[in-house]
Amino acid sequence: MGRSNNESFSKYPIFAENKWADNFKSMVESSLEKNKKSWTSFTDPRQQQIARDILKGFQEVRAIFFGGYPAAERVRILIAPASLPPTHEEDAVSCLSLSGFPQGILNHRDFLGSVLALGIKREVIGDIIHSGGENAFVFLIPEIVSYVRDNLQKIGYYTVEITEVEIDAVQAEIPAKRLKEIKGTVPSMRLDVVAGLGFGLSRSRIAPLIRGEQVKLNYQVIRQPSKMVKVGDLISIIGKGRVEIADSKGETRKGRIHLLLHRVM
Repeated sequence: MGRSNNESFSKYPIFAENKWADNFKSMVESSLEKNKKSWTSFTDPRQQQIARDILKGFQEVRAIFFGGYPAAERVRILIAPASLPPTHEEDAVSCLSLSGFPQGILNHRDFLGSVLALGIKREVIGDIIHSGGENAFVFLIPEIVSYVRDNLQKIGYYTVEITEVEIDAVQAEIPAKRLKEIKGTVPSMRLDVVAGLGFGLSRSRIAPLIRGEQVKLNYQVIRQPSKMVKVGDLISIIGKGRVEIADSKGETRKGRIHLLLHRVM
């Protein structure tokens, strides 16, 4: 049947991660037993990492990760027995285009908050793309598109116009993500120190964010400001984006470390 053994994935340090792992494993087993395809709701990158860990322990399973466009951060995961015919992943994600507001006023939180205020759960909402211009794109599961289109009237103080966009068409309209290079030196590779350089915040401001579970390292919540990081790691702060540790350029004469960071804009 292609089931995993009991050692196929390890327990995770956070309750929500363990719950997700158990639910996803059960979903895969059910899909195999019933010879049936199943889609998850939208998943964040950490959930995707856990899903990939679990999938390593299964045989004869085909998985597709799709969020509406190639660089999507939040994606739905298709689980299907490999014997079943291919699925058109475009059918699993829909997209609404929002317009009617001025440039440079609204931000990601405004859009997400307005959609959540309709009584919609976060897991049925994918990426929200807004680069500060006069339009935005919101990815959703198809089942709620009509409800959102009919009930979402304002973002902040602005009345919005909403149209559904074909997935194939919207991909060409999404602007490429911009990277900002940040160069500097740090006394150590502690999380709070490197995050401070990347986000332009002092350690005294970073530490409470870390302890308040607003900072993630490689998409996993980290509560220790002293956690050591390395080249290739990704640090994110809720509402502030993310920073990749791109390279280490050696040390200064005083032992400080030269770093090159990439901040996703």
